[in-house]
Amino acid sequence: MSAKVSSGKAILSGENSEALITKFAISAQTTGFFDIKITIPTSTGMYTDERYLKLHFFAEKAWTQKASMASTCHEKVRHATMALPVTFNYGQEGKEQVWVANVQTHDLRATENSITYWYITLDDCSLEVSYHSKKDIPDMNYHYIIKNGTRNGGLTHFSADELGMNKLHLAQIFVSACLLICVAIKLFKAIFSKNGQIHIALITVGFALYLDILSCLSELIHAGYYSVNGIGIYSFDCLASHFEAQCDALIALILILVGSGWTLPSAVVVKNSDQNMSLLGTSTMVQRLVASLRSPSLALQQLKNGNPASILLLSVFIVHAILAQWGRTFDEEFDSFHALDHTAGKAVVVFRFLLGIVFLVGAASIRNSGKCPPSLRPFLAKFQIVGLSWFISLPFVTMVASTLPNYRKHVTMACGAAMVQACSLASLVWLFCGDSSASVYHRMNTLSRDNTSLENLGDTSGSRMWKIGKTKIRLD
Repeated sequence: MSAKVSSGKAILSGENSEALITKFAISAQTTGFFDIKITIPTSTGMYTDERYLKLHFFAEKAWTQKASMASTCHEKVRHATMALPVTFNYGQEGKEQVWVANVQTHDLRATENSITYWYITLDDCSLEVSYHSKKDIPDMNYHYIIKNGTRNGGLTHFSADELGMNKLHLAQIFVSACLLICVAIKLFKAIFSKNGQIHIALITVGFALYLDILSCLSELIHAGYYSVNGIGIYSFDCLASHFEAQCDALIALILILVGSGWTLPSAVVVKNSDQNMSLLGTSTMVQRLVASLRSPSLALQQLKNGNPASILLLSVFIVHAILAQWGRTFDEEFDSFHALDHTAGKAVVVFRFLLGIVFLVGAASIRNSGKCPPSLRPFLAKFQIVGLSWFISLPFVTMVASTLPNYRKHVTMACGAAMVQACSLASLVWLFCGDSSASVYHRMNTLSRDNTSLENLGDTSGSRMWKIGKTKIRLD
């Protein structure tokens, strides 16, 4: 969707005799408002024949099922619910002399007792049947304001499909804040314990929760200004997309690393990349990748040597950042990182699916390892199911949303993504904050050196660590 207060340029020609100005959802049993100002600098010419220059308003069903598939402009406009003529008059903007047309309607309403999406076009169907000189159809600049009605008779800048998003973001903040408190308590206990040692995995989960909170806060700030001016603050909306993208990147990496044996002692994982890797075939880059993912700190040190794991670790963050910024170029007024409406959103889904394959291969290599204790295998099988569910949940939610009417797509996508994100973060908090009685994995992992069972697994030395004062941060 274009912003509800927006500017742009319409270029009409024989090849393109219509331009889509915007699309907007009107709430049921309310009436919206649309006002557009179209200008042409006198220095570029004038619209010499404006008899067929009109604004057409299409209801969603008429647009998606008929008008959008019409082969000609004349055939398309037959399905419009309303048409308003555009007439230019001589005027002035600042020091510039312009031809200006003002068109408005207070009659945008739902066609049924439900939300209705309106598609608004500027078109001149005569252009496709007769020749017009470029001087006769100069480029037109436009600025419009469109508002949705409210039940009390007022107006709001928010499209009907955006209403309620603030409540969703507040719920996300509450859930993530509660989970972050759990992580903080675990961290403080570890720091002030006898060994004063924490695992970087716990810090990573805490940072992912922090990013999720920042994303929601940024979107709330943007929405607050948007409710006033219909534009919002682009920078905060952009930050919301990038924070969300990096939160996704961290969750994906944590699942891949844990699935490949990170945080498990050396006696449980396979150190030799050729051993017990029959699912992967012979010694390949895939084998090297899975083996290296078991020690991400060592993999990053080998970046200059072209270590595949280090390349994957960095590329996950870089690709998510690129896709988030790419999505900003599609003129969306609210964060739509996961939306399938544009190519960037589709690329996010494909990339998530590819990362899911890496996760599945890594987890299978540990579970099928001859060194994996039989008691751990049922847990790894469940972890594979849960982890794979996260990787495929986004494609599933987006596919479901894509089958719905336009006014339901965004809210379905937002709610679905928020629920998936909350469940995944809660699962990771349980995974890294649970005590030794939580599961077999918690008895065997290296997240806490207080776990005496590690000595029986041969993992009492050789660990890579950072030291910050008296606190040690365990990397493996």
